[in-house]
Amino acid sequence: MAFKSLLEWWQQAGVDILTQDIPQNWFSKNHPENSLFKPSDNKNIRENNFSKNNLLNFKKNEEILSAPSLIKNIPQNISSFQLWLQNIFGEKCLFSEVKISPKLMVLSESPEAEDMAQGQLFSGKAGRLLHAMLDTLSIKKQDIYFATMSPIVEHIDYVKISSYAAGNSLTFHDYTLIAAQHISLIKPRYLLLLGDAPNRALLQMNTMDARKKIHAITVNNDNIDAFALLHPKMLLETPSLKAIAWKDLRVLKGKIDEKTTADE
Repeated sequence: MAFKSLLEWWQQAGVDILTQDIPQNWFSKNHPENSLFKPSDNKNIRENNFSKNNLLNFKKNEEILSAPSLIKNIPQNISSFQLWLQNIFGEKCLFSEVKISPKLMVLSESPEAEDMAQGQLFSGKAGRLLHAMLDTLSIKKQDIYFATMSPIVEHIDYVKISSYAAGNSLTFHDYTLIAAQHISLIKPRYLLLLGDAPNRALLQMNTMDARKKIHAITVNNDNIDAFALLHPKMLLETPSLKAIAWKDLRVLKGKIDEKTTADE
């Protein structure tokens, strides 16, 4: 049993694939990066480890405020907000247990089919990998809130931001405003964005351009530190990316540890 548990951890960490013969300390600050990706063309990402260049105030975003009338009257408390979403989507929605002012809010595109069957977000294999990664942040599980941009299983078209999702009248602008209100109601200290949809919505960048740095964003006048991470589902599909994601997470861990030390 102990061997099986150890083997599962190795697989989650990505060491079940060939990287190098020499043991690696992926969380070492001095560990050299052998990136599979070309350097970003974004000057701010190349030069700044922490930047406040990505400030978003959704109350002042005219493009989002011009979205269809369906999202004009979003409720101002979380219970009413969830009921409002159920009325919009017209089917079973999946939400996590409400946690106000958590240390970390994790935001993804939508639930997986397995999540709907289990009645819990991030309950499948990708979820287990995510939880293993979050354990390295030294944040208590009761201080983490899980959420999705859509409460049902669907793909959100973030490429054509003015296009409508199949089955409803929501555009990507709508999903962005819904996510912003959700974040505003929860009020997390840190925001972990999984995959391209939430990163396009909140940072106007895909995950590969947004990764490896902290983004200071403003959501309805609340200042939040956001961080982009490759979706665990992608890591399972491409195991060679696991080591990179684990190393990326070190940046967020460093910020959290720094803040925790300063608060003590």
